[in-house]
Amino acid sequence: MTTLPRNDLSPHKIIALATAFWSSKVLLSALELGVFRALAERPRTGEELRADLSIEGRGTADLFDSLVSLELLDRSDSGVYRNAPHADAYLNPLRPEGDISGYLAFLNPGFAEWSRLTEDVLSGDRLDFTDALSSSGGVNGGGGAPVAADTQSDGFGAAFPTPDQIAGFVRAITGYSPAAYKALATRFDWTPVGAVVDVGSSEGALLAHLLGAHPHLHGIGFDLPAVRDRFTGYLDDSGVADRARFVAGDLLTDPLPSGDVLVLGPVLRDGNPDIERLLIRKAYDALGPGGSLLIHGSLFDGDRHVTATGPPAGLDDSSGAADGLGRTGAECRERMAEAGFRNITSHHLDGPEHMVVGVK
Repeated sequence: MTTLPRNDLSPHKIIALATAFWSSKVLLSALELGVFRALAERPRTGEELRADLSIEGRGTADLFDSLVSLELLDRSDSGVYRNAPHADAYLNPLRPEGDISGYLAFLNPGFAEWSRLTEDVLSGDRLDFTDALSSSGGVNGGGGAPVAADTQSDGFGAAFPTPDQIAGFVRAITGYSPAAYKALATRFDWTPVGAVVDVGSSEGALLAHLLGAHPHLHGIGFDLPAVRDRFTGYLDDSGVADRARFVAGDLLTDPLPSGDVLVLGPVLRDGNPDIERLLIRKAYDALGPGGSLLIHGSLFDGDRHVTATGPPAGLDDSSGAADGLGRTGAECRERMAEAGFRNITSHHLDGPEHMVVGVK
């Protein structure tokens, strides 16, 4: 006897998941074509957009109207398009403090990486993002390609040796977490803090948010020497360069700068637990008594399944990680406790982003 599906269940939840890449690619292609940048300058009709962006394809009108249905563009009765509120806030290069375009520019050429997920899971190899980073840094590049897993690899440092790969990497880091950075500025008590060190600071977007929100704060960005110029330029543009300085060094071999608060964020995306423990111990050594370590990033919940965005974000991390591991908040707290931190607490920031705070 054939058993029919339950009447209260629809297959369209599954179909929507299977076709979610349609919406994603509409967004990423519109970004690549310059739609949001053009509309940030001024509203335009569809004909004006096509002419100004040199778009000749027959699906152009459908692309623009798909962006309207996704609530990324608004269209007036007279056919004039403008950026909808979310796009105006986060896809507007004229407002760099909230612009996430750098991260999305990395995702677009990285689309091919996710098409290799089955191969990645079967083989245990990790994915090489250097082509995608080059592309988001301003050069034509492809997606990720599998490379042999190496649990001793740190996944950063020499992985991005060219200026274009460095530019792509720091733009992606800056673009991923502006809302989380804003939350960090308000959900931690910065009142008694004099100096904060962002370990693996990249362009310095976190320090720009913190120093902009708290005029008494001074910041130190610690990262590889090749990042210095990007850091200096970003902090200059943010208007807080007089309270920030860059310290060049190797995360794994050099001591970390001292401060009242040390922050570890994207540097832990590699997923290697030994490297995470090393950096947490180094942060402990760099802090004085009463100093705080603040770790932020995408974390699984304790049983690794509750949130919709957390596990895929962790999967994205682990696919490119040396040992193929994402991490849970509980694992993060455990590693901080192993290093000697006490009064360890966890707090939600934005989307899949959380912070874990411990006191020396």
